[in-house]
Order: sequence, then C-alpha cells, then structure tokens
Amino acid sequence: MELAEAALSAPGPAAHIAERRTGRRFKIALDLRWKLLYGRKLSESEVGRTIDLSSSGLSFQTSRPLPAGANLEFSISWPVLLRNVAPLQLKVIGEVVRSGNGWAAVRIRHHDFRTTGLPTR
Repeated sequence: MELAEAALSAPGPAAHIAERRTGRRFKIALDLRWKLLYGRKLSESEVGRTIDLSSSGLSFQTSRPLPAGANLEFSISWPVLLRNVAPLQLKVIGEVVRSGNGWAAVRIRHHDFRTTGLPTR
C-alpha cells in the first residue's frame, strides 16, 4: 500500500495536506505508552496504539491534541520476540509535528530496542 493510500485509510491528517514523510510508513496497530517530557521532567503519560510507523516517524492514537514541538518518549510493544524467546520493546524519543482530534504525528529523533525480560514458565 502506498503512503498516500495509508494516510487516507487511517485516522490522521486530512487528505489535502501534502505528504511530508521521508520514510515509508507501515500501517500497524501496536500497544504503546507515551510520556510528555518537559526537559528532564515527566509531565503526563497515556496509553494508546500506533496508527502507522516508519524509521523516521509515527502516528498514534491519543485522547487529546498535543502541542506541536512537544517532546515525547514512547515504549512500544514489539510483535516479534528476540531469538523467539525474549519480548521486545521499541523505545522512541520524538517531537510532535502535527496533531488532531484523536491522533498525533511524531518525528523520531532516537530509537532503540530493549528486551522486557524473559517470560516465566
């Protein structure tokens, strides 16, 4: 599916807004927790789901619009296990580039994968 088609089929920016994304977005719904950061302080946190994701950005569901330029930290549950054993979490630091009723788009500044521990048997 092309980016423009994905943008039209998912909640998010209106179709008349020009495509500004540099990376190919993949429409995928993953559980996440985000935190709004002010400097080194945690201001607010919320859970949600991704709408789409690329190496340079993501859009996600949120209960309210977020201010452009706001810094966010995400913990995203990754759907693949490391070596088929250890659960992974994608950690992302990014900046809100646009937001609307129920969604926000973020430019990714840093990301890495972390294990979340081995499941108990």
